[in-house]
Amino acid sequence: MRATEFTRPIQTERLTLRMPILEDIDPIHAFQSREDVCTYLLYEPRDRATIEEKITEAATKSRLENSGDWIQPTIERRDDQQVIGLIYLNIDSAEHQSVEVGWILHPDYSGQGYATEAASAAVDFAFGTMGAHRVIAKLDPANDASVRLCRRLGMRKEAHYLEDIWVKGEWGDTGVYAMLDREWSATDR
Repeated sequence: MRATEFTRPIQTERLTLRMPILEDIDPIHAFQSREDVCTYLLYEPRDRATIEEKITEAATKSRLENSGDWIQPTIERRDDQQVIGLIYLNIDSAEHQSVEVGWILHPDYSGQGYATEAASAAVDFAFGTMGAHRVIAKLDPANDASVRLCRRLGMRKEAHYLEDIWVKGEWGDTGVYAMLDREWSATDR
């Protein structure tokens, strides 16, 4: 897998995936502070101060080389520059060339194909630019929308771990979906 610097935004037909800046705090707070958005996430709704800390940290993360390295670009609509979500890329294992992808989208923009478009661009970046052998998504198996998105991306279900994570005061399950580079190469992008 190639060491990669995320320095230029990724453009899709309708979206730009770019590094976050502090000016993104209001649109990010608009969805990360919502209970319904955080239902399937590993954290409770966030206040502005926490979001500011997270943006500041994410703004310093651009190099993907070692296990645990991550980036969290914003999902921005190209037509009005509105930030509508976040994409997450994490090197799950540099040795095994495995990259994790994740996404969060403001509910006002769901059902319009934005999550699929952004996640597809992130998967293309992981395979095409980073040279990953495998891309995975870890999610709450009860999150039907994310399960459907994984399937649209061409990922297959590989695991359902029962009560493997302590989150929000209770045991939760983890679903794992994945795709290999050869499967990605065979898709019609």
